[in-house]
Amino acid sequence: MWGDEMKREKYLTILLIICMLSYFMMLNLSMTAVAEDLSNYHTKNDVNKRDAFIYDLRSSYLQEKELIEYTKNLTGLEIDDCEFIVNECKDKNLDPFIVLGVIKRESNFNPKAQGAAGERGLGQLMENTARPVAENLGYVYDPDKLYDTRYNLKLTITQISYLLNSYNNDIHMALTAYNRGQQGLIEYMKNSENSKSAISDYSLGVLQFAKEYKENFRKNTEVNS
Repeated sequence: MWGDEMKREKYLTILLIICMLSYFMMLNLSMTAVAEDLSNYHTKNDVNKRDAFIYDLRSSYLQEKELIEYTKNLTGLEIDDCEFIVNECKDKNLDPFIVLGVIKRESNFNPKAQGAAGERGLGQLMENTARPVAENLGYVYDPDKLYDTRYNLKLTITQISYLLNSYNNDIHMALTAYNRGQQGLIEYMKNSENSKSAISDYSLGVLQFAKEYKENFRKNTEVNS
């Protein structure tokens, strides 16, 4: 009797162990399957993100190439100089069409242009502007170099960027200061009907050019796509 009871307890113990082992095996298999599903999910997401990133890079690259070509056709400048404009604007987070509008308004894209007051080159820079900009960049200032396309572009774009940063991206203040100088801007605003307004014929003219160039570029891009 005692022996039968011992055997029964032994069998029950073995059965309990088998049930527990089966449970843990099933739990392990279930967790493995979930982990594989999650792994596949994240892998697919990573692939999608990678493909989207590659597409964005390719799209950005193609748009830059089209913008460089558009700039060349618009300005008549060398392709390397047009690429320089686009890259400088990208580095400084500038709208390249604003820069093109300034150059159009100042020199009509003529690197050899000279103004009556001594303004020179594409951006029609005067010495009192060009010298400090050049020196801050670590360049040797030479007034004759203002007729050099790349040298003038570097100084012009740097000055536009500086003015936008100085006036918290107020485009009218920046453009009017580019045209009149920073002290000239103060005088202009003081004498205008609205003392808080920096809107000028110059700033409006540059923005009109920029708007036209941007619209034409968009249309050309749509035609070629």
